[in-house]
Amino acid sequence: MKSPFISISKSLTLCRCISRAILIFFPSFFLSSCSQHFKIEEVSPLFSFVISYDGPDNVTNMSHLLDAPAGKHGFVRAENGHFVNDAGRVWFNATNLTGSANFPTHDQADLLAERLSRFGFNAVRLHYMDANYGNFKEEQEQGIFTSDSTTQRNLDPEQIDKMDYMIAQFKKRGIYVNLNLHVARKLDDRDGFTGIDQRPPLDKGVDNFVPRMISLQKEYAKDLLTHVNPYTGLAYTDEPSIAMVEINNENALFNQYLNGAIDKLPDPYRTELEKQWNKWLHNNYNSIGELVQSWGVDINNVTENYKTSTIPVIRRDSAYSPAVGDFFKFIYQVEQDYWTGLYDYLKKDLEVKALVSGTQLRYTSPFIQSDLDYVDIHAYWSHPSPVSPDWEIGNISMVNSMNNIHEMAVQRVDSKPFTISEYNHPFPNQYGAEAQPMLAAYGRLQGWDGIFQYTYNHRLDFEPQAMTYFFDMIARTDVIAHMPACAAMFLRGDVHEAIESITAEISHEVYFDSLSMSKKVRVGIDAAGFDPRLSLIKKTAVILKNGPVDKPVNGLESIENQKVITSSTGEIVWNGEKENAAYLTVNTPNTKLFTGFPEGRTIELGGVTLDIGTTRLGWATISFVSKNASGFGESGESTNILLTATGLVENKGMVIKEVSETKIKLTDWGEGPIQAEGIPATINLPSDSQKTKCYALDSRGDRMMEVPVFENGSGSKILLKPEYQTVWYEIEIQ
Repeated sequence: MKSPFISISKSLTLCRCISRAILIFFPSFFLSSCSQHFKIEEVSPLFSFVISYDGPDNVTNMSHLLDAPAGKHGFVRAENGHFVNDAGRVWFNATNLTGSANFPTHDQADLLAERLSRFGFNAVRLHYMDANYGNFKEEQEQGIFTSDSTTQRNLDPEQIDKMDYMIAQFKKRGIYVNLNLHVARKLDDRDGFTGIDQRPPLDKGVDNFVPRMISLQKEYAKDLLTHVNPYTGLAYTDEPSIAMVEINNENALFNQYLNGAIDKLPDPYRTELEKQWNKWLHNNYNSIGELVQSWGVDINNVTENYKTSTIPVIRRDSAYSPAVGDFFKFIYQVEQDYWTGLYDYLKKDLEVKALVSGTQLRYTSPFIQSDLDYVDIHAYWSHPSPVSPDWEIGNISMVNSMNNIHEMAVQRVDSKPFTISEYNHPFPNQYGAEAQPMLAAYGRLQGWDGIFQYTYNHRLDFEPQAMTYFFDMIARTDVIAHMPACAAMFLRGDVHEAIESITAEISHEVYFDSLSMSKKVRVGIDAAGFDPRLSLIKKTAVILKNGPVDKPVNGLESIENQKVITSSTGEIVWNGEKENAAYLTVNTPNTKLFTGFPEGRTIELGGVTLDIGTTRLGWATISFVSKNASGFGESGESTNILLTATGLVENKGMVIKEVSETKIKLTDWGEGPIQAEGIPATINLPSDSQKTKCYALDSRGDRMMEVPVFENGSGSKILLKPEYQTVWYEIEIQ
């Protein structure tokens, strides 16, 4: 069926409200409520384009960047603030598997490993294995535990075998693994835990202090990590392709206390927390007199409770007082004991060789998390809210603010490896193609050690023809098509790491005072007065100190009103000269990128120039990657270049409803196959036109038809046209 968005008249205008375009139902329903408009002269029909689920050996294949087998240079370790192995620095260009996707059949695992390596992924985070996974749209599918009416503690041998085989296939192709321990198992009456409906989701926070919950986390870790994979012959404690182990995803007592969940705890969990709180008080105050003097309260109000160890847990909404300050110290101590206790158990008792992290920044104190091997963070642009049938999602491009990039960058902890183990601009945000290229470019500039797209897949269907949920990349043509360029920028290092750094020293004492008063665990260089956007220029990090700190360097250049921000390497440029019509470019010898709103501007990328025509969103993402790092023809050297051009991508028959000026939802998710927009553009290259050929590629990345190449002075010119019905082109220069 043809798209309804065909041959729109020249007089029709499409509104871009805060850098967005929303096509609703029929062309006559285009929005036009904003003051800024751009004209659409004509758009062509969408076409079917589902990227193949195999690993063909063509210009789209970046598997040569993977150093197979994973672990051949020994265990990944942390040195001088970065991941290394015996061969040197290690970077992880990575994705996630969620839920039942961690348990493919053997045939599925073979294809999965091929496809991931094809797109340059050298690591996968195995996430949400410890519970059955489903959502408001889909039925639950089995996780790692047996389906047992009496317990949630027994690993299912069939599921383990599937995971083992998959990991062996990953290892064979140079793909490392990040194993998540607790993510989602919520213990219930089967194992002696009452009040399941009154505890926080997934036992978050509670499992930081309830002794038996902690004991069962250790049991699961032991059962999983000491298990010997029959396909590799190694236990996961001794497997060098297991690069990382994460203790507890997005989980911290601080986070649950600060959002009010701990106030609602039922017994026996509330009583257990109160018992530990009173024990802390008795350990820190030798007498009731000391406590009364410190808190400045009437001795008659606390004497009996102190004697009977029943001083109540302090509620989240309590105004700051010395007692509140003490309660924050108590939570801090509980968390520190939990994270370091689990860490020591993994490292000392189980002798896990992999690097171990606790949980993510913004859930707990960075001072606590930096005690472990590396520091991790998650970020989403336009996360659906709520994740329920009543969801809605932001439909704006991040290119106008670059918010997530500097929000993550300013929180990096100096002298610790830094990873982003979940990142996404979720579907159906129409600008999702910008996400991973931005992350790859700035991630390498910042010297980050791992970037993980969330998620590749969350179901047992490994060859879907449509996008069925918010977070999956597996069928998202506009996202996965640019992954070769992302791999080149981040994994191959086409983008250079900045040499200059901006660091801010953060005192633990000052941080803790701020935490207990503001009730926020986050800290970044902005806390010391630095502009977060400096992270678009130089590396940024906080230095966590237990003692006094030096004052920030004064006189740093102000970039508050700067409309064009260029990285210190000169390779990345953010251009915000036009309000709500920014763009980002990357210009390196072997990778080039444009993402944003062209607005009729000629984009110069070294010897390559780019003029983008009319698109449905007034926006596009175009990447170029020289597969074998042999340039773009300026030197006369032979090269093969993958050119990727994407705009609007959606399910067939998908219907969008506007919720507000910046938010949308789907009234119909549509069906497969995926529909893509062809991007019109003029490309000028420095290569001799007689030695340059161009091909439109099919969904496997194989040559489909030849595209004319024209002479342009001493160079060549190529016209990309929607009628080629592709998002991929190969440019061959002899």
